[in-house]
Order: sequence, then structure tokens, then C-alpha cells
Amino acid sequence: MRPSLLAASLVLATVAAGSAFALPPQPGANPNASAQTGIAQISPAASDAVQVVNTFMEELATGQLEAARQLMTPNAVVMANGQVLGTRDGYIDGAAKGDATALQGVQREILRRDADAGPNAGWVVSEKRMRGPGGAQGAPREVVVTETMLLARTTAGWKITHIHWSSRQAG
Repeated sequence: MRPSLLAASLVLATVAAGSAFALPPQPGANPNASAQTGIAQISPAASDAVQVVNTFMEELATGQLEAARQLMTPNAVVMANGQVLGTRDGYIDGAAKGDATALQGVQREILRRDADAGPNAGWVVSEKRMRGPGGAQGAPREVVVTETMLLARTTAGWKITHIHWSSRQAG
């Protein structure tokens, strides 16, 4: 039985070091801002791509998996920590369920976000700090997650074609 790496990563991160993915914008924070400038310096097309990523992550974090599915192309590939989790339907019907559960109660903060988009393709790269419940010692656990999403412009708007998440211990 092949374990779901993303769900395992989330559960491990939640238990051992915080969670790994979805981040709603923090109050007063600019989710499009680059850590280098602190000011959003992206094109309107890139801003639209960022909004799709934000919406996808919010849908995932709140368990709205069918809504998240609609923001991806059918052949989108999802990877986590070096393992291919599958295409859109394989991920949404499998690992995404565990991810949604693991993301409940996790504090999330965007540390850095960069994005760019052309007429037909775009990308959004984010670095996020996740803080979850403590382990046996009771201290909160933290991880930093790097997230890359590639998007394609379709007749229905921007859709996610590739997701890759990786995490490391915060500190």
C-alpha cells in the first residue's frame, strides 16, 4: 500500500513541526508582496494567478475539495517532498482529504511570495511558516514550506497545472 506522501507530510508536520500548506492572507499583510521589497510588484495577470492559488489553498484548508478540483486542469500533477502524488483527480480523491484534515487549527504565515505570468502561463512561488500544536513537550512546532504552482490560462481562466510542496524544520 503506497502511503499518501502529502497527507503523511501534513500529519507528520502537524504532529512533529506544524503543518505544510494552505495559507490564508494574514490581516494587514499583502499576499502578493515580495520579501525583498515588501510591496507587490507583479503584473495584473500574475495577480490573477496568485488569486487562483490563494483560492485553491483556502478551499483545500477548509475541505472544499470539489471547489479545489475545479481550479486545476485534469492533467495537473501534484508532488510533495519528491514524490508524485498523482494527477488532479488522484490527489483530490486521495491525499487531499488527509491534507484538509491536517490543516485544521494550523497557524499559517506567508514569508515570501513571488509570481509572474505571461499571456498563457504563470507561476507562483511561496515560502510559508506553519505553526501547529505542540508535541509531548507541549511547545508549538513549526515548519517552513516551499510551494511552487504552475498555471495555464484556459478559456475558463487560470488553472493550476502543477503543484510541488516541500518542507523543512523552521529555525
